[in-house]
Amino acid sequence: MTRVALFVAGLAGIFAAALAFGSVVDVGARTLEAEDAHGEEMSAPAGLAVEQDGYRLVQDRDAVVAGRSRPYVFRILAPGGSVLRDFDVEHERRLHLIVVGRGADAPFLHLHPRQRADGSWTVPLKLPFAGSYRVFADFTAGGERRTLATDLAGTGGPLPYAFWDSTYVVKMRQQGERLVFDVRGDAGPVQTQPYLGAGGHLVVLREGDLAYIHAHAEEDELAFEVPYPSEGRYRLYLQFKVAGVVETARFEVVR
Repeated sequence: MTRVALFVAGLAGIFAAALAFGSVVDVGARTLEAEDAHGEEMSAPAGLAVEQDGYRLVQDRDAVVAGRSRPYVFRILAPGGSVLRDFDVEHERRLHLIVVGRGADAPFLHLHPRQRADGSWTVPLKLPFAGSYRVFADFTAGGERRTLATDLAGTGGPLPYAFWDSTYVVKMRQQGERLVFDVRGDAGPVQTQPYLGAGGHLVVLREGDLAYIHAHAEEDELAFEVPYPSEGRYRLYLQFKVAGVVETARFEVVR
């Protein structure tokens, strides 16, 4: 997968220091209240806990050697402690695994594990370099979508390096309540293709606790509605497909 470093139109000069790993743009402060317009209590942000509604993420090991590919094995436990085996298909997969680094260069991996006969999941995993990582298991079971998360340490291996390379220029703009992304190559605008049942995928992580949002675009436009849970700084990881190749772009947003 090609990795992409990006910048936001018109802000390159202002935020030049941020362009080493992405782009920073202030899209306007807005705080979501504890209750919505109908007086109903809003749910907590996803991805903050290893357990949700009695479902639990259990990994075989809490640390792996960075720089080496090896199977990463985990299981989802249902309420009561049994291994959950039945998952709904969501965006062409039964489970999406997101692995993201906590450091400044913040590697981002979107993986699709294979379920084994005993109900556990396995996927080849190579952490780019040593450091602290957050693992998100994003799945739907019984019609309910859940995101469980846990920490994983990358030990030994390479020291952090510049993870993002530039292939396409992707510009982000605010359009009402939506974030819209425009992709350009050397010859001008680039036509993106559907990826995993959507026009594109956007993973949003709140700086600090890494509260998790996973939004999807319509097939005809890279545009997303992002329900930010609070003010703060957020990392945005945009994934889209061009000519059969999945591209990943990183941004930062201050709310």
